Amino acid sequence: MNKATLKRSLFAALILTVFCAAPLLAGGGQDKATGAGGPVEVSFWSLFTGGDGEFFDAMVAEFNRTHPDIVMKTDTVKFDDYYTKLTTALAARNAPDVVVVHQSNLLNYVPKGSLYSLDDLLTQVNAPLDDFFAAPLEACRFDGKLYALPLDVHALIMYYNTELFRQAGVSKVPVTYDEVIQAAQAVRDRTGAMGLAVDNTTATYKAYTLTRLFMSLLKQQGVDILSADNTKANFNNAAGEKALQGLIDTVQRYKVTPAQLDYDGAMAEFRLGKAGMHFNGVWATGAFEKQDGLTFAAVPLPAMMGQPAAWSGSHTLAVPVQKTMDQKKLEAAVTFILWMTEHGELWAKAGHIPTRKSVSEKPEFKALPYRSGYADAAASAIAPPRTGAWDEIYNGLSDSLEYAVATNQNVKTALAEMERKVNNIIASY
Repeated sequence: MNKATLKRSLFAALILTVFCAAPLLAGGGQDKATGAGGPVEVSFWSLFTGGDGEFFDAMVAEFNRTHPDIVMKTDTVKFDDYYTKLTTALAARNAPDVVVVHQSNLLNYVPKGSLYSLDDLLTQVNAPLDDFFAAPLEACRFDGKLYALPLDVHALIMYYNTELFRQAGVSKVPVTYDEVIQAAQAVRDRTGAMGLAVDNTTATYKAYTLTRLFMSLLKQQGVDILSADNTKANFNNAAGEKALQGLIDTVQRYKVTPAQLDYDGAMAEFRLGKAGMHFNGVWATGAFEKQDGLTFAAVPLPAMMGQPAAWSGSHTLAVPVQKTMDQKKLEAAVTFILWMTEHGELWAKAGHIPTRKSVSEKPEFKALPYRSGYADAAASAIAPPRTGAWDEIYNGLSDSLEYAVATNQNVKTALAEMERKVNNIIASY
């Protein structure tokens, strides 16, 4: 074989080698993005059903459509069973790759090491954490580390019937406590409708709105419901007296809210156009906007006792700790979580407030009816205290506040009894 022939043979062999290797090289790149030649499958538990579920499932479908390298496999669990099932799975280290956790429930899992710290993963992708509203984001941080990201804020807000306001001659949205009472009286006296629909008795649900309002009215005066270290009650004081008296007076003194009104009844009165105002969470928006003939607006809870502040909760997205952590699944999970928060305008269709500032400025969000009217509530949201005793405290306070409102109890007596109850609950933990 002469030199020319040898060169041609070597060149042909080189071309053949490169050609044959190309699929392998391409396959290697695909493996890096998708894992084992296909998309990374990420399991996910959702607790959203009904109207919420439809919007959430549509978001997951859109994520899957726009991320061919990741497939989110969703399993929707009934809310009544969700936390029992989740707690069991987390303890066994065989939970799904991503889960929904209410912000108030994070404390049940973070101290046990059940949730994965997201900080390193978020740093790797340069996540814009400063785009999140501070209150819901900080509620996901424990000992300086983030264990979840907030998907939404569902705050206590005020709904008002614009037609009843017009008929009653109420031209200004009430802000102070006195203005709320005056507007409610005008609606009651001039239209015959209920002035203010707020549940104050237990039926299908406990009268949780009373506790949410009590917390809000305290914070509007700069006072937290528990001490800074969450070891004792912090409401048997002048701020507590003012807040509780305000709740009692709506029923007993001003009679703008009837006694023994339960949650479903309060919702129905407003939905059917029979109440001037209604305090409830943002989740009620969807039901109200579907009601034919109801003309209403929604705004942040009025700063009735000083500064803006309102009880709130959040759905958060978290990553459980597994027996063996898969790096590709971790990266895919964080991609999904960030995408969901970045597209909060889609979730806002269910009534929720976005947790990212950029989303609240999107034209798509601003175009949604009602939502932009109460989006500012995210900036003044207050989260429940971080104590494992909170659920029991929450239930106990709701019972005590219900009794105080129903019986026109002396506020000093009521607060002293509530203080003893709460301190005993905390001491038992």
